Amino acid sequence: MSPLPERMTDHWWWRPGVRPGRRLYVWHILFDDQPEVVALAQRCQAMLTGISGLDLVPEQWLHMTTQIIGFADEIDETQVNAMCEAATKRLEELRPVRVSLGRALFHSEAVMLGIRPGRALDPMRDGLRSAVASTVRAHQLAGRNWTPHMTLAYSNQEGPAAPAIEAMREAPPAIDAVIRQVSLASQERVGRLYRWDRLAVVPLGIR
Repeated sequence: MSPLPERMTDHWWWRPGVRPGRRLYVWHILFDDQPEVVALAQRCQAMLTGISGLDLVPEQWLHMTTQIIGFADEIDETQVNAMCEAATKRLEELRPVRVSLGRALFHSEAVMLGIRPGRALDPMRDGLRSAVASTVRAHQLAGRNWTPHMTLAYSNQEGPAAPAIEAMREAPPAIDAVIRQVSLASQERVGRLYRWDRLAVVPLGIR
C-alpha cells in the first residue's frame, strides 16, 4: 500500500465469482467489543466527510479482513464445522495480541488504518490458513501477502487521491487495541456495502 496513490479508483467492481446474493465465508477481526476502536474510526471518518467519491464504512460493519475462505455455496456444513474446530485448536496455543491501531494507509480503492507492529497478527493468520487448508476443499488461500488494516472508506469513483490524503494528514493519535478473537462471517455485498452474519467466534489463548 505504498507509495501513496495519485488517483482513486472504483472499489465496487465485481470480483471473479462474486455476484449479488452470493455469500463468501471470511475470517474477520471485528471491533464491536472495543468502543475505543470504533470511536477512533469515527473521528477519522469525520475528517473524510464531504470528500467526493468515498463511501464511509458504517460502525456496525467495521472490520479487519484476516482470511477469505471461499464461497459458501461450495463449502458444506461439515467442512465449516471442521474448520472452526481446527482453528480453535491452533489459536488456543496463542495469546491475545496488543497492537497500536491508527497508522493511516492509502490504496487506490480505500482509506484505511493499519497496525504496528505490522506482523504482530501473522501467527494468528497462519493458524487460520492452516485450519482452512486442512478442512476446506474449495478454498481461496493463494497468496500469503497481508497488510492488516481496518477500512474507513471505499472509493466509488475515479479521481485524485490528494483530498483524502490531505484530510488524514492530521489524523488522531494511534490507540492501543487488544485482539482477543477472530470471527467467522458469512458475507455478501449489498450495493456499496459489505454485510455479514457472524457464524462463530474463535478466541486466542483459551488454554
